[in-house]
Amino acid sequence: MPKRNIVWIAIGAVIAVLLWKVPESIIRRDALYTQFSPLLDVRVQVLKHYAEPVNEDELLRGAIEGMLNRLDPYSEYYDAKEYSQFQMRTEGQFNGIGIWIDKPPRGQVVILGPIEGSPAFAAGLLADDRITRINGKETTDMSREDAVGLIAGPPGTSVALTIHRPASDETFEKTITRGVVTVRTVRGWARSADWEWDYLIDPGRRIGYVRISSFERRTAEQLDEVIRRLLVEHGMRALVLDVRDNPGGLLDVAVHIVNPFLRGGTIVTTKGRSTHPQPYSATRDNMYPDFPVVVLVNRGSASASEILAGALQDHGRAMLVGKPTFGKGSVQELFELGDKHGAVKLTTGYYYLPNGERIHGRGVVPDRIVELTPEERTRLVESQRAVYSTTHVPTTTQAASGPAGAPAGGRVEIIIDRQLEEALAILRQRLASQPSEG
Repeated sequence: MPKRNIVWIAIGAVIAVLLWKVPESIIRRDALYTQFSPLLDVRVQVLKHYAEPVNEDELLRGAIEGMLNRLDPYSEYYDAKEYSQFQMRTEGQFNGIGIWIDKPPRGQVVILGPIEGSPAFAAGLLADDRITRINGKETTDMSREDAVGLIAGPPGTSVALTIHRPASDETFEKTITRGVVTVRTVRGWARSADWEWDYLIDPGRRIGYVRISSFERRTAEQLDEVIRRLLVEHGMRALVLDVRDNPGGLLDVAVHIVNPFLRGGTIVTTKGRSTHPQPYSATRDNMYPDFPVVVLVNRGSASASEILAGALQDHGRAMLVGKPTFGKGSVQELFELGDKHGAVKLTTGYYYLPNGERIHGRGVVPDRIVELTPEERTRLVESQRAVYSTTHVPTTTQAASGPAGAPAGGRVEIIIDRQLEEALAILRQRLASQPSEG
């Protein structure tokens, strides 16, 4: 057979295979194009008719953010640079003013909480404050990513914020200088004159106090070290865990913190549309003694804070004092995108407490409701700023009153507010009913 005929036969065979295989892929491609053709058509019209030159990268970013914003406030896209910064934040350090924020669709930016010791904390920003403008720009139609981008920046630069405070119905301006924010997540109730932490809030009754400001990589390790030192060095008999204004953090860290408090059982369960229920259970490893515990919560307690508080409450391991929590109980997972295009964070499920209740949209209700007035809250935050400052500012003025009596020069203490006072009263009553030692 002539070679030319063989070539034609081969070509014919290839065409026959293509005619058999290609239609399915064409159908899929056409269906996808049909579904997303309005988006492509809008792009064409914008590029052709919009009054100003258009950056196509910004159009693409806007399309991605618009898609995710229709899902919920917590699903978001990070480009390569933002993804790197996000990873730094979970490790406990980043550049900016140091606030955790939420951004509901068609709403203003809500501060979930300032990071203690950060520029935002020093400036007096509070959980539940609303940021209405950033550098003069309205935030109502702004995406969360755009808000973060405007607030963040190199150390030494500043950002101008317009703040509305619902608690007092006041609006004011704050210009804050950005810095390197180091997340220090485990703190005591006071600092001594040589700036050492004091975790024993009632030495006579040996009651400890630990504040957790967020759940980062080393938080569980730091907390465990403090609790075991209190047990060994001071014979601690009861503990106050303070997660007020704690916006949450890493799920596995919250699980590790709860684990040694429980004798077994479920800590939390995650459930999603495309995944089987995933229970996280106590392992009975390295358990703490069964000392009484009170957990302080408020509206600023969210996510991992609610897991900790709800799990200890459901197991009868702790009483909760304060106000109902935020109700942020959705699970987010990061999915890296190809070609170094960053990552997308998607809500993949919801948290369920040991009793089966879903946290999201409901929150956790304390056993004892105690609400601070705006004036009381201001006094508390001012005392926290003195104690949680990142630098030692010697002073002979007592920041607040406490059971330890008049402090020596340079000692600073958080105020014993009514929520903390109630927690201490509960623990003292519990200890009084226990058999005396000796």
